Amino acid sequence: MKQSDDKRRHPRIAKRLRVRSTLRDAVELETIDLSAGGLRCTAPVFIAPMTKMALSLVLPDGSGVPGDGERVIEAEAVVVRSEPLVDDRANNSACRVALFFSRMEDADRQILQAFLKGRNGRTGNA
Repeated sequence: MKQSDDKRRHPRIAKRLRVRSTLRDAVELETIDLSAGGLRCTAPVFIAPMTKMALSLVLPDGSGVPGDGERVIEAEAVVVRSEPLVDDRANNSACRVALFFSRMEDADRQILQAFLKGRNGRTGNA
């Protein structure tokens, strides 16, 4: 789908960022893309849809947010889609996961929106 055909409420930006999860002893995730409403990422193990998790999203130095140093945003999220990277779900292999932010403090949401605006010129409130 072309970017102009995307009808999402929150525009996505392609950006690789580190994400830590409290699920299964702090699983490390890496974003594929990110929006104000959620993210797609890769995970080292299969994570079932509807799984709830707490996340720490690490924004890089020079991200365009006040303070301009590395920032960590805390959020709660729900897995809305999980696709094994290879057809090997039985062995709990790596997967591509789509997460919806179910809870985020207003201050963290503002930092995330400033970061996204710096990447695509929009606030993510479309």
